Amino acid sequence: MARRSAEALVLATRNWGEADKMASLLTRECGRVEAAAFGCRRPKSALAAGMQMFSHLDVELTEGGRVWTVRQCSLKGRFRRLSEDLSAMAYGSFVAELALELFPEHEPAPDAFDRLLQFFCAFEERNPRLVALAAAYQLLALAGLSLHLASCVHCGAPFEEPMSVDIGEGGALCADCRKEDMPLFSAELKEFIEKLTALDWQAFLSPQKAAGVRSPAPFSVRKQELLAAESLLLAYLRALFGKPLRSLAFIAQIGGV
Repeated sequence: MARRSAEALVLATRNWGEADKMASLLTRECGRVEAAAFGCRRPKSALAAGMQMFSHLDVELTEGGRVWTVRQCSLKGRFRRLSEDLSAMAYGSFVAELALELFPEHEPAPDAFDRLLQFFCAFEERNPRLVALAAAYQLLALAGLSLHLASCVHCGAPFEEPMSVDIGEGGALCADCRKEDMPLFSAELKEFIEKLTALDWQAFLSPQKAAGVRSPAPFSVRKQELLAAESLLLAYLRALFGKPLRSLAFIAQIGGV
């Protein structure tokens, strides 16, 4: 069986057998991989430190059809807030689960990997709810599944209020194509979603110097637009997958959406 070296992010783990774990990894070189880490729950296992949620690793993998095997791993980094803060952990789990749903197994996904690494860094210093919202819209764009908001999905008319969004159709409907009972979709909400989708994470995270204090670049959000963008996103994801993501129950437990 072939051995592969890869850079990986641990997006999910579950106990398996007496001392093993199954890990869902997103790797730069091999895409999404389901891998068994044998014996990693034993105290002296060399794999124990790495097989934790949100770990950033260099791994040695053995190919094995549906399930691969983790042979070795070295920890490149761990995201403290994602491991210790419940809010960051809950919203980070949502982003991780969405990535696992969107990207197929064993297909290289360097862009998705790099973006997830940026998301996890953002969780360390930014509002977890905002990071998760922007991350979700960007992951949909990377997977080619964005809502089409620039023009009417039926007739192609350019966006002009009043417009609506039809989740089943995957995008906006103009005044002539929309049904009367459909809720309206504002230009402000469209612009906010476009801003989230195009967010420059490097600028978003770049520290600014003010009186010797380092702080992230500002990013203003109106509550009304945040709630509307969340509501639209969750409705679209449910239609897309035919089920709610499991991580939403975790978010609800901490008082989120």
